[in-house]
Amino acid sequence: MQRPIEFKLKLYCCPSVECLKEYKSKFNLRKHFQMCHLGKTFHKCRICKKHFASQQILREHIYRHSGAKPYKCHLCGNKYRQYSHLSLHRRQHNLRYLNALEVKELQTDSEQEEMS
Repeated sequence: MQRPIEFKLKLYCCPSVECLKEYKSKFNLRKHFQMCHLGKTFHKCRICKKHFASQQILREHIYRHSGAKPYKCHLCGNKYRQYSHLSLHRRQHNLRYLNALEVKELQTDSEQEEMS
């Protein structure tokens, strides 16, 4: 029998009393604090004037305006605006593959039992 897999997630919470934001990295918390609580600006969209913490987030935001979906799954051809969405999608392919292997293993085990 397999043991359940445990996931541990460390969250970094904003120190501002009225703010309940939590982040998975210190870097993202620092960017949030600088932008939201100290008023610093970093990367600005020329179309809608929104500000973003990184150039990559701005780039993926601009894809919203253009409708571009540059991140393509090499297995099924689905396209995504954000790389993180493609990564989540790829996990689904991996899960399907692992499930198929597990089903095949169970079938092989039951066939061996029938032959005994």
